[in-house]
Amino acid sequence: MTRLSGKNMRKTTLREIKQSFGRYVAILAIIALGVGFFAGLKIVKPSMVEMADGYWQEMQLFDYRLLSTIGFDEEDVEAFRKQEDVSFAEGVISADILYIDPEQNESVMKVHSLPEKINGIRLTAGRMPEASDECVVDSHLYTEESIGTKITLTDTNEEEDLELFVHGEYTIVGIAQSSYYANFERGNTALGTGKVSGFMYIPGEGFDCDYFTEVFVKLDHNLPIYSEEYEDYIEAKEDTWEELCRVQTEARFDSFIEDAQEEIDDARTELEEEREDAEDQLAQAEQELLDAEADVESGEEEIANTIENLDLMEEDLNEKEDLLNTQKQDVENQLLLLQSSGISIDQGLAMMPELQAAQQKLLEAEGQIEAGRADIEEARGKIEEKKVDLEDAKQEIADGWVEYENSKVELDDEIAEAEAKLADAQAKLDDLEEPDYYVLQRNSNIGYACFESDSSIIDGIANVVPLFFFMVAALVCMTTMNRMVEEQRTQIGVLKALGYGEGIIMSKYLFYSGSAAIIGCVLGFFGGTWLFPKVIWTAYCIMYTMEDVHYIFDGSLALVSLLVAILCSMGATWFTCKNELSETAANLMRPKAPKAGKRVFLEYIPFVWKRMKFLYKVSVRNIFRYKKRFFMMVAGISGCTALLVTGFGIKDSVADVADQQFEQIQIYDMSVSFKDAQNAGEETAFTKEAAEAAEKYAYFSEKSVDLEFDGKIKAVNLVVTMESETEEYLRFGSTDGEPVERPGDGEAILSHKLAQTYGIGIGDTILLRDEDMHQIEVKISGIFENFIYNYVYINAETYKQNVGEEAEFKTAYVNLKEGHDAHQVSAAFMKLEEVSAVTVNADTRERFASMMTSLDYVVALIIFCAAFLAFIVLYNLTNINITERIREIATLKVLGFYKKESASYVFRENLILAVIGSGVGLLLGKALHAFVMSQINVDMVAFDVRISARGYVYSILLTLLFASVVNLFMSVKLEKINMAESLKSVD
Repeated sequence: MTRLSGKNMRKTTLREIKQSFGRYVAILAIIALGVGFFAGLKIVKPSMVEMADGYWQEMQLFDYRLLSTIGFDEEDVEAFRKQEDVSFAEGVISADILYIDPEQNESVMKVHSLPEKINGIRLTAGRMPEASDECVVDSHLYTEESIGTKITLTDTNEEEDLELFVHGEYTIVGIAQSSYYANFERGNTALGTGKVSGFMYIPGEGFDCDYFTEVFVKLDHNLPIYSEEYEDYIEAKEDTWEELCRVQTEARFDSFIEDAQEEIDDARTELEEEREDAEDQLAQAEQELLDAEADVESGEEEIANTIENLDLMEEDLNEKEDLLNTQKQDVENQLLLLQSSGISIDQGLAMMPELQAAQQKLLEAEGQIEAGRADIEEARGKIEEKKVDLEDAKQEIADGWVEYENSKVELDDEIAEAEAKLADAQAKLDDLEEPDYYVLQRNSNIGYACFESDSSIIDGIANVVPLFFFMVAALVCMTTMNRMVEEQRTQIGVLKALGYGEGIIMSKYLFYSGSAAIIGCVLGFFGGTWLFPKVIWTAYCIMYTMEDVHYIFDGSLALVSLLVAILCSMGATWFTCKNELSETAANLMRPKAPKAGKRVFLEYIPFVWKRMKFLYKVSVRNIFRYKKRFFMMVAGISGCTALLVTGFGIKDSVADVADQQFEQIQIYDMSVSFKDAQNAGEETAFTKEAAEAAEKYAYFSEKSVDLEFDGKIKAVNLVVTMESETEEYLRFGSTDGEPVERPGDGEAILSHKLAQTYGIGIGDTILLRDEDMHQIEVKISGIFENFIYNYVYINAETYKQNVGEEAEFKTAYVNLKEGHDAHQVSAAFMKLEEVSAVTVNADTRERFASMMTSLDYVVALIIFCAAFLAFIVLYNLTNINITERIREIATLKVLGFYKKESASYVFRENLILAVIGSGVGLLLGKALHAFVMSQINVDMVAFDVRISARGYVYSILLTLLFASVVNLFMSVKLEKINMAESLKSVD
């Protein structure tokens, strides 16, 4: 009998499913939607984490990043490789450098040496570098069209920065994604505007550096990322690696000190040798000068002696000449005597041969005297030449002495300078502090750290939003099964009268709802766990560069989903059937007495009630007479409206943050960055160019600093303002719309997200520290609303009081004249030598707007699910309402009501309930939206948590639209109601 009864009951159940298939599908669909939404959202984080885990495992993301202020050498890297559980250890070189970006601005590039095994990169186009002047670059900045172009390092870099690179230009041969830069954030820097624009990888030979700036270590394990096992594993080894890093750093430091001391000692020894050589050369030069002076003195004595001898020779010649003249006179006298005697000279000479011989000797003597005089003159000429030579020699000796003295002084100066440098080097070496070293884990990588928090956002939402689906699902199941049981009270009574046990009878309804729940759970689970990760990861791809997320099956999640689905369906069924089955068979076979009519609230307002039509009065009484149906309808519709409000609210909160930032807060048109600090009163090429295009401009100081508060550190943008220069460019207001006063001396104002995230309030004191370790301690005087990036503002006097020097105003905010194109003005500014970069706010606004638009995927998914849920709820509840009132509707037809009148009479109540439910849903949606937005945390963006009037209107209109569509569908069922139904009786 039991087996037969069970078989008959199964047949009855299957027949019931067939006859009320719409009701069955409603339960199935609502469960599928709830499970799909719950499981889909819950599986998002595991799917994303498993995908990231596989990606970083393949790319061998580091476990430890080792840093030292003096770097590491190959011996250090080899020592790290030999440690236990080390899979790889790799030394790399990295540096920040200024370059000309694709928009012809001067930006900062993070340059790395190509990795061998750790922190792998993936080409998206081109090839890997082969020559030392080739590179692959960031796919975030460049496209395939950039291959073949060059990256030029600017001359504005410090000389020591440029010396790190072998070349001044590097040819792009590939576009790549790096596992070290998993998200869009590239980090901060002390160069340029303080932000790194992108990364570049070059071969190690492209660096002119004999040490590694950092060492990456990959341990031998396969532990999942973000897991407790991994965290415990890394924490357990951190002390060991701290000690190892300390030992290697100190050993390198000691070696560095020894090498430096040896170089100083060698330099000192070389200096002594050079001093001795120089002194020997000076002594030799001095002796040569003294020898030359002795030679000159000897030459002068020789000349004097020669002159004296020539004078004596000349005197002797004079005496001989006088004697010759006397003898010549005697001969001439004798010839005159002969002439006086009438004898010619020739005759006289012939007569006196001795006279002729004497005259001949006189002529010869006269020739000898002339020759002697010529020799003396020639000797005197040579003496004059020797005197000139001696004068030249004296001048050369004098010059030699001057050069000698100068060389001596120069040698003394050079020796003193070299000794001073050696002493300074020795002092610096003696004062050299112990180097710092750091052992950083993966969570120091911004991409790795942000991915965990970002993947947890949806997980947080999944803990709340699906509750609405399950609550509505439970409500639908309870309402459906309650109506089904009430409809079959007589059948249940007959079954009990025939001897069927309560368990057998209840199994029919449990199977009905349970089978729908199980089928819905299966469909919803597999559909949701495939669809949601795909859609949500598509939105996250705007921030991360990884592979596509893939499907995973979570058995425990499937079990939880199944249990929740069964609880919502079968639990509600059991609760509903329990009360009915507790009654006797006789009571069950009697119909329930209708609820007693009561006066409704409007009846106490005669002015309104008397002016209402009869059918409207009936509708109002029916709505408030059946309170159970009223509250279920309102609860179901309000839940759907709340989800719609939440979906539209998310859209409103994220879509317009860029517009609000650059229309209400940062209201300047562009910012111009300079290579050197600017003086507001100085006329430059920029001021001349700005006079043509700018309506107004003012100078500000911007830099990236670390904010410290309550043991927490956060990188923020510090802006130093001139008090009179902010109103036209920056407007500060609180989240309540109240204006925020500019900071006074020793004060600061900061963006509201920073304050919320780190618990900073007005009156608190924060510490700001820049790259040069300058500290600025300020008191918070105001908190202003800000949506993009994190800002702290102080005035120039506060900066000077804390740092001890004036702030460098290297940025100008510019408001353009009407009619000027921002990009044309930007190009003109970039041609100026003093300008390093120009940022047009319209471009930043457009970029952020496009990023936020990607969240439309998530919003559309929520809205679609909410719309589908609303349709199912309205369909099911309307179907129940019609089924409950089938005799009443049939009676209306018998009384002559037309088709539209019958439909209007029935569906009017649905629309009124839809309106009431929508109103309640607006309030519920506002609270739900606020909670959901509190779970969405994007580091650089603060969302404007608001819901526009349009969002509320759309939510109501969609709810009413679904209600109207459901009424349209159900009007077909109204037409099929036979008027004979009004004559049926259960008595």
